[in-house]
Amino acid sequence: MDVVDLSAWQDNVDWDALVDAGIEGVILKLGERGRLDDMFVEHVNNAVEHGLPYGVYYYAHADDEDSAMIEAAQVDAWLREYLRGETPPLGIWYDAEDSSMLGGDVTATCAAFLNRMTEFGYTYIGVYASWNWLSAEGAHNIEIERLPDYVPYWVAQYNRHNDLKDEYPDADIKMWQYTDHYSDELPYDGNVYYE
Repeated sequence: MDVVDLSAWQDNVDWDALVDAGIEGVILKLGERGRLDDMFVEHVNNAVEHGLPYGVYYYAHADDEDSAMIEAAQVDAWLREYLRGETPPLGIWYDAEDSSMLGGDVTATCAAFLNRMTEFGYTYIGVYASWNWLSAEGAHNIEIERLPDYVPYWVAQYNRHNDLKDEYPDADIKMWQYTDHYSDELPYDGNVYYE
């Protein structure tokens, strides 16, 4: 399915045109640094109104396990307030791409977030990162081999092929972000994924 992500950077989305263009789901920025994304509530309401399944992502800054658990507690609080504590159909994603995370063990930080969210009762929690952060051929900041097999991944690699799938054929790669420009007809300027 074709999926796009939306945040406060997209504050004037033509939702009917988005659906007409064949977009089948959305991933919505929940927030970062303890601040709810300015457009989250509006975006989630529009997704529901237009019958689009959605997921959420939190842009991480944690550089250790304790900070990751604080971020998880914030995500849980928002999900309880705005989504009745339910896991969205397209998951909850820990967006690990900010250089502030490199001060610690990024894999352990991600694991702490995932574990805490699981303890809160959520059932579809994964990691978003670029191919470079995930691949042993790249910076390898997140070591897939150290995380449980059931962890889903959303990988960003602007390419004609998802190389991470070849490198880790047994990994649960749910989404591949393959472009930041779907088509000239798409009423949206942002990223597109395939789930």
